[in-house]
Amino acid sequence: MLNYTVLLIPVFLLLVALEWRFSDKQNDNRYQAGNTVINMAIGAFDQFGSLFYFGALFVCLQFSYTHLRLFTLSLNWQQWVYAFFAIDFLSYWYHRFSHRINILWAGHITHHSSELFNFSNGFRTSLFQGINRIAFWMLLPVFGFDPLLLVISLKVSGLWDFLVHTTYIPKLGWLENILVTPSHHRVHHGKNDIYIDKNYGSILIIWDKIFGTFQEETEVVQYGVKANYTDNNPVNAITYHYRYLWNGIKSTSGIINKIKLLIMPPEWKPREQDDFSPHAFWQPGVPQTLQRYYAIWQLACCIPGFIAILFYNEFLPPVALWYCMALCITSITQTALIFKNNTYRHFNGFEILRLFLFMLFLPWTAMNNMAVIYLLILYFVLSISYQLFMEKTIEKYILKKYIHHEKI
Repeated sequence: MLNYTVLLIPVFLLLVALEWRFSDKQNDNRYQAGNTVINMAIGAFDQFGSLFYFGALFVCLQFSYTHLRLFTLSLNWQQWVYAFFAIDFLSYWYHRFSHRINILWAGHITHHSSELFNFSNGFRTSLFQGINRIAFWMLLPVFGFDPLLLVISLKVSGLWDFLVHTTYIPKLGWLENILVTPSHHRVHHGKNDIYIDKNYGSILIIWDKIFGTFQEETEVVQYGVKANYTDNNPVNAITYHYRYLWNGIKSTSGIINKIKLLIMPPEWKPREQDDFSPHAFWQPGVPQTLQRYYAIWQLACCIPGFIAILFYNEFLPPVALWYCMALCITSITQTALIFKNNTYRHFNGFEILRLFLFMLFLPWTAMNNMAVIYLLILYFVLSISYQLFMEKTIEKYILKKYIHHEKI
């Protein structure tokens, strides 16, 4: 079965491109290439994970429906309406718990750790967040909701989540009293003291007003998190708070304090002076301007390729699926490091090695579409050629042109 929901990704990318273009015209620096590509890389990890955890979610929902159901709801339009409110209500509490329980915050902090706020933040969701949701959604079939209906509803509700990540849409009048608007969600992403842990709602803002977590946008929002975090690469963004907790567990004495560290709010520490902040994987390196041409080439190849893989994933052998996903995700991650000027030592050599190993493993992927195989070989040859030859050639050309210009 073709995965038609994937066709929304190009629509989201178009919205990102249009908003980015508008930001450039306004000259307001609300987009940065490095930040945007990091968001896309995190989204790629999440989309890959969703191929598995949506299946796991359906199995768990089916188990609850079969073995724990208290009563049965008729499968009609009314159940869709009830499901909308039930999902939105549960989403509020899951979101609130994700901010107030450390182990859940570890999966959610990724979405909040960017200091920029734009449509591309809609991609910035950790794959662990999807896994964490499963236990919460298992409650719904207990009350008679059909598992398939729930999975479809959850996917649809995610569309609104994407659209509220923008600074350009002002307050929306009377809709502010009912829906989670971009203004409400800007508050939620703020690290201003008055904005911390506010506006948890997904589609409806009424839950925040009922349970006392509503805050209107009254001052300029400062985005990001208060933790000692540097947004320098996607892997750091996904694993940061898990490494924080691991450092805390190793450093904290007593089993009670270790358990409390996992279940208490993020600001809790056994001792006030404790600092469990993990080190960055590597510090920003020397800017590689010429590698940006290579990064653009990688994105031009891997983003359409990644969308195609998601669309046709059920027709690919498992080994080929894992292979193609790993190739696309590592390529997009590498481009994020380039745009962030955060390339590690011997980046060029490791990039050549990465591409060569993927090319070497190609015959063992059980891929039987020769056109795709030829395209992959062409991609590898051109990418490796750039790393081996083209960059030095361009450097020499620019240096020669610069010297010639100086003589004139």
